[in-house]
Formats: sequence, structure tokens, C-alpha cells
Amino acid sequence: MSEHRKGWKLPKITLQSLLDVQNRWKKAGLLITLGLCVVAALPPIYILPLAFIGFSGLFLLLDRCTTAKQAFFTGWFFGVGFFGGGLYWLTNAFLVNAGKHGWLIPIAVPALAFAMGLFIGLTTLSAHFMWRNQKHPSQAFARIILFAVAWTLWEWVRSWIFTGFPWNLAGTVWAFSDVMMQPAAYVGAFGFSLLSVLALSLPACFYYLEGNKRVLPLLACLLIPILFGVTGSLRLQNANVTFYDEITLRLVQPNIDQAHKWDRNLKIANFNQHLELSLAKSTNGKRPSHIIWPETAVTYALNREPNVLRAVASVVPPGGAVLTGTPRMTPRGQEPFQVWNSLLVVNEKAEITAVYDKSHLVPFGEYIPFRRFNPIPKLTAGMVDFSAGDGIQTLQIKGLPSFSPLICYEVIFPGSVVNEVNRPHWLLNLTNDGWYADSPGPYQHLISARMRSIEEGLPLIRVANTGITVATDAYGRVLSHLNYGQRGFIDVPLAKRLEHPPFASSAANTILMGLIGFLFLIAQVSFAIYRKR
Repeated sequence: MSEHRKGWKLPKITLQSLLDVQNRWKKAGLLITLGLCVVAALPPIYILPLAFIGFSGLFLLLDRCTTAKQAFFTGWFFGVGFFGGGLYWLTNAFLVNAGKHGWLIPIAVPALAFAMGLFIGLTTLSAHFMWRNQKHPSQAFARIILFAVAWTLWEWVRSWIFTGFPWNLAGTVWAFSDVMMQPAAYVGAFGFSLLSVLALSLPACFYYLEGNKRVLPLLACLLIPILFGVTGSLRLQNANVTFYDEITLRLVQPNIDQAHKWDRNLKIANFNQHLELSLAKSTNGKRPSHIIWPETAVTYALNREPNVLRAVASVVPPGGAVLTGTPRMTPRGQEPFQVWNSLLVVNEKAEITAVYDKSHLVPFGEYIPFRRFNPIPKLTAGMVDFSAGDGIQTLQIKGLPSFSPLICYEVIFPGSVVNEVNRPHWLLNLTNDGWYADSPGPYQHLISARMRSIEEGLPLIRVANTGITVATDAYGRVLSHLNYGQRGFIDVPLAKRLEHPPFASSAANTILMGLIGFLFLIAQVSFAIYRKR
């Protein structure tokens, strides 16, 4: 027995042995693991070296595919790991009312991962067709360029098709640093992803090249992050932040458990928490000029409840307003009955002076797609689907510069957070991440919001029921915040927008197409040079 144990050895695992895996299930497991590696580099974990392993490994396995079917499933399995690991926290939403929605836990996230994985499958399929006749090892650099191009194109499609879901874009792996995020102001979210995927995939060249031939991909691999750092440092070097003198915003985070938020027996107590925090003594000696409550802070239909409206008005600062999330319903007796997820502005006279209705609704959260044929119950309270608003607006209210209201995940859509005809001075994001517990979800959501601030050159005020309330400057840098699970408020000044909007605010798509065209040309020139040898 002892001799047998002494002679037993673990199988030697090498890069070549991994690439040579023939068993389809072992290969699928390897690809799912590579997808999880990239997840570990996303907010809030930021183990950046794993992103290099994940993207480079995906490229190497894709590069060995000989058929379109192999190429598609190579990306699809990677996508199952990427989206399954990156979105697992959605299961917490089904635990809020486990009796009603708990049965969906083993179904919803796997189904979402399998569906979203199709985008990565289409990415690898597209890349395979781009280079299938250009498979020599010396052409690996050009193939990696095309892989980055394909990834970005399908990431862009993912941002709008079927209402869109641009969550965990590749560029967010750099969000551990204010400096490293700044290039998004010049190339936009998708241009940032393009350059990021290119840098993260380039180590794959080392598998094909030897000696001095490795210098070029090594330089390119290092050059892109260095370029990000230098660009970001130069941008922030002279980043003077100025504030409005007469404006102090009180951001209220009540930290109400989502399971209790709509409890009929607790509605009054929950509402009173907002009033108490709004009236509490200031921590910095400055009386707030405006008070901001989070998404659906008032669980009554504020436009139909005059007594509740007067209670809100009782905490309005002189000459100011309370900006609050609330469900808005059609007046009693009016048909058809509708409900909106809204932001209402209330003055000290108990008048509603401005309204914004959320326009980009969450499928299965705020409405059920194909409701007639779909048995899945809506996650939010009530049987009626929310109605969509008219789209992105710029609101102007007394005592504040104009702002763009964004409710919940409306803030995650690059290029779709401001009205370009009437450009605002700041972004206001009301949200409620209490659905997802203290998981990666609220942190990933926050990073998306900060990226929009950088791309638009606008300060961001983000107010959450819980996790994570922040105030940023126009460079997306957090000036003040409340942690997830923290009950309280912060009194913050409002930063001014940049005098000149970043390039990405108006030309992101043009910049992206220019980058794609330039890199595609480089790849084709590289292929042509090799063919002439």
C-alpha cells in the first residue's frame, strides 16, 4: 500500500495539454473556467491577471477550431461561465419573496447565462470567419486584433438588442483605479472595451512566437495599459473641481430590507425613516438646499395621496425641494389604469413641480415580456406591469442646474443617459440595489454609473435605498459615499460639469467605428504581407 502511494503522481498539466483536450465536456469545463477567470477581474474583485488568462485562453482554444460549430460552442461555453459567474447575484432577488419566486432560483440564472452566452458564441463564430484562411502562427497578432473587433461589435449589439443589457463591459476590469478609467472619456465605453480586449488577449502570441518575434506583442500588451495610465494621469493632473456655492444636497439612504419595503404593516414606519433622516442635523454645518430620496422611496402612489404629499413637503428646505422615487398611478377613476416607476419633485407647498417616468424598464422585474404566454410572475409588487415613460429628459427645477434623471439600470447604457438637444449639468441616478444583497451586483452597477459620468463629463449623484449612495465629480471620482448596508445620509455639494464635454459624449460611435476600421486594416495588411512572402 505504501509503495503504491509512493509511486502515485498527479498528472502533469501544461498549456499544451489543456489546448489538446479532446473530451468535449472537459473542454467545456475549461472554457467555463476561463469565463470565470474574467469574472474574477471584474468589480469588485479586480484580480486583473486572471483577465489576461481568461481572454488569452479563449483565443488559443478558438484558434484551434476547424469548423464553425466548434468556434461557436467555444465562445458559448466561455459565455456561460462569464455570464453565470458575473450575474449569479441575481438569485438574491428571488429570495426576497422566496415563497413566490424561490422556485426560479435553479432556473433563472442558468437560463440567462445560456442565453447571454450566445453573444460570446457569435463573437467567436464571427472571428472564426474573419480569419479561417489565415491560420499561420506568424499571423496570430492579426487574428487577435480581429478577435477584439468581434468581441466589441457583439458587446455593442448586446447593449441594444432585445432592449439591451450592457452589463460588465470588458473595460470595467480597469475600474479599480480612477486613472485607468479615464480613457473612456476619449474612446467611449465600447472603444475602451476594444482596446482592453486587445491588450488582455495579446499574451496568446507567446504560444506561437519565439525569441525576438515576441517583442512586438509584448510591447503592445504593455503599451495599451501604459497608455491608459498615462492618458488618465494627464487628464486628472489639471482636473480642477468646482462646486455650486449655494447648493447642498442631502442624499438619504434608509437601508430598508427589501423583504420589508412593501410590507403593509411597515409602510408608515419605512416612510417615517425617510422623514427622520431628512430632518436630522447636518454633519458639516450646512443646511441642505435639496433632499434626494432613492428609487420608490415612497411606496404610496404619491400623486394620489395628498396626506403623504403634505408629509413629504414638511421636510422640504426653504426654497428647495424633495426629489423622490415613487410609483405614479393614473388618477382614480381614469382608464386605462397605468403605473409608472417615477421620480417626483415636491416643493414646500406640497406641489409636484416635475415628473420623470422611467422609460427603460427591467424585463421580469417591471414588466413581463409576452405576458399572455409567460407564466413567470413579476418580481416587483403588484400584478400590473409598469408603463414606460417618454425617454431621456432634462429636468429644470427651482434652485438646481438642469439634470438628467435616471432610474435604476437606465444608467448602464452608454450614450443613452443624456438628452443631447438639451444637455444637462449633472446626472441623477435613483436606485434600489437592496434586491441583490451585499453581492458583486451593487458594485458592478456603481461602476457602470461612474463610467457614464466619465464619458459625459458630468458629475453623478447616485442615491440608493441601500448600496451604494455616492456623489462624484465630472471625472467619475467618488467625493463622498455611503456603504452598502449603511443607514444614514450625506450632505454634499454639487460639482460643476466640465466646460467642454469629452469626445465620447458626442462622438463615441464615430470613434468606435474609426478604431474598428483602423485595427481591421492593420490585420488585413498583416495578412497581405504574409501572403507575399
